[in-house]
Amino acid sequence: MSIDYNKEKWEKLHGTMYVKVLVIETENYIVFLDPDFDLDWVTTKEYDDKGHDNNTKHNDILNKVALLECKPTNCFDEKTRLNYKRLLGEALARSLGHDYVRAGNILEKAESYIKERGKELARQWYLDRAGKTVILFLAVGIFAWVFRECVIGIIGRTVFILSLAVIAGALGALLSIIFRMGKEGLDCLSGKEAHQLESMYRIIAGMLSALLGALLVQSGIVLPVLSKVNNVEVGTILIGFIAGMSEQFAPSMMQKIENGNSKGSTR
Repeated sequence: MSIDYNKEKWEKLHGTMYVKVLVIETENYIVFLDPDFDLDWVTTKEYDDKGHDNNTKHNDILNKVALLECKPTNCFDEKTRLNYKRLLGEALARSLGHDYVRAGNILEKAESYIKERGKELARQWYLDRAGKTVILFLAVGIFAWVFRECVIGIIGRTVFILSLAVIAGALGALLSIIFRMGKEGLDCLSGKEAHQLESMYRIIAGMLSALLGALLVQSGIVLPVLSKVNNVEVGTILIGFIAGMSEQFAPSMMQKIENGNSKGSTR
């Protein structure tokens, strides 16, 4: 990446310059990124005296560049930040060259670029925490299954099956997250912690929903999906997975129970 420029010429106009990335250098102006990836530029006196072809359009470009440059980018890797800031620099360079249409087009591409990279990063945070949370519970489930005779002797078979159903609910919730991932309106500007907490609590919500479904099966309230399942224990675990995968399961079941109670009270 070239940073070869007429240092003596521009430092006479600007003072000491720290150029990390040179975007463009012409006879009348230079655009560059400093070591902190901040965008900067210097123009000659001749350029300033001549002025811009269209001050309104140039100022509009400057305002958009300033707005986009203020977007927080510290969460991105250096390559992404560099590419983004270079696009802003290219837009500014086009505006200094009086090509305002192309400058506007580059700004649109820069905004789209950082938005897409933000979605990718947010998805990475989301899936990373969801996957790690499920792996933790899955490891507990595998341990409990391997030593099931000992575990059943301590907590009882019913609680053991309910526990497996809850873990199945975590797997179902993870599958639901994966299926919906491309449709989620994620934005890394919300912060890494917020995305990870939401992801973790969606897994926990799936587990609680699975527990509700498993308890309904164990209590004898057989759901239609289990009408052909002869083994109640298998059905309990199956409904746990389904309940974890469906965000509407718990609310719909509670609504049915409430409707049933209200009908019974009116008789």
